[in-house]
Formats: sequence, C-alpha cells, structure tokens
Amino acid sequence: MLSILIPTLKKNQKYLDFCRESLEENTLRDFEILIGENGEGTEYPQGQCQAVNRIAKQAKGEWLLICNDDMYFPPAWDRNMKFVSDCMSLNCNFTWSPVEGLDYVDMPAGDEPETFDKGRVDNFIPPNYIENGFTFPIIINHNLWNKIGGYDENYDPWGSNSDSDLEYKVILSGVQPKILRGVFVYHFGMKSGTFNDPQAQEYYQKNFTYFREKWGFDRVDTPRIQKADVIIDMDKLKYRPTWGIYE
Repeated sequence: MLSILIPTLKKNQKYLDFCRESLEENTLRDFEILIGENGEGTEYPQGQCQAVNRIAKQAKGEWLLICNDDMYFPPAWDRNMKFVSDCMSLNCNFTWSPVEGLDYVDMPAGDEPETFDKGRVDNFIPPNYIENGFTFPIIINHNLWNKIGGYDENYDPWGSNSDSDLEYKVILSGVQPKILRGVFVYHFGMKSGTFNDPQAQEYYQKNFTYFREKWGFDRVDTPRIQKADVIIDMDKLKYRPTWGIYE
C-alpha cells in the first residue's frame, strides 16, 4: 500500500481539497491519505518537518509519498510507477522558477483550481524514462524513512534545507535517488506564501548554517542538488549515524 502524506496550512484548504479529490479519483493502486497540519502542537505556525514526521508514524504503507497540498494528480498518474530505488521523485512542472540544466515540464495550466486547465494536464503524456535526481514530490520506502529518522525537525519552523538534508541522508545510507519522468504531477506552486515573508530569509540563513554545522560542509547548489549529483566528502563529514555507509 502507498501512504500519501500531505502537510498543509489552514489557509490552503481549497488546494488541499482539490489535491485530495484528484488522488481519490485518479489513483490506481491501494492507498491511504494522511493529512498533517503545519505547526500543530508547536509554538510556530509553520513546521512541515514536524507535520510529516508526525503523520508518517501513523502510515501503514510500505511506501510513503510526500507531496504538497497544492498539487493535482491526473488520471492514472501512477500507471508508470516503478520501484527502482528506495527513494524516488515524481516528474513535476516548475514553470515559475525554471533552472538551467534541469528537465522541467513546461506546463502553464493555471495557478488556481478555479482557472485550472484540467484537460491539458489530463491529456499530457510525459516522457517515460528514469534518471538520477531528487525533487518533490518524493516516494520513499517506509523502512528507509524509519532507518534515517525522517526529517530533521531542527529545520523547522520554515523547513528550508530540510529536503536537502533528507536527500543527503538517503545517499549516506547507500541509496541513489531516482526521478520517474513518466509519473507526472501538476504543482500550482508558491501557495504557502513563505517565500514572501521576511522571516523566511532569516531562517534560510539559519538553516544553511545548521546544515554546515551538522554535516561539516555546505550542500551542493542547484542544479546538482536536484540531479542528486552529491558526493559526500568523508574527510569533512561530521554527521556519522550508525546506519551510514562510509566506504
């Protein structure tokens, strides 16, 4: 079974409803949906890491799919899903912030459910190939998730760099992340509003520093981070959990 984990903000209810409806109508395999409100049980309004970790403990599936609340899953989106790695990413559009050197889907089909060009997305046939990479949404084996401890909640409340930290932990465990280009999901994008909040930049710098202190070096930049072109410098590595592979 596939456990679908969706962290969400209260203000994003209409996107969450749209996302959940698309999953319920368009998923072929056995699944469950678990919703985690960001900041629940905390003193801060954000908290994606804490939210995902919390609902992951309730998950029953062998695989965890972690997605955003502002995503749309087209009919039979999981038809081409192949479990070729213990950590995989789905193909997703990033038309609002394209990055040179990355194979993004150029799919301007609207940024609100009310004006969404559903037919365009439903009829889109993505190229069906697999390559190294790490981006959202991600599917991770439940056992691997538990082994590496899920998200590091020290990156909350804003969560910046937490995805990179997770990717590095996956690679340190000996798993090569893959992108399933034949499994497409539409992302409305930028609906959390965190990028427009002055505090976001403050926490970004804080979390960047925390990453360096934890690992002993800075993470690689885009596009290398999203291509999973990550080689861990063992000579500088500070973070050495018992499950890591250090050869």
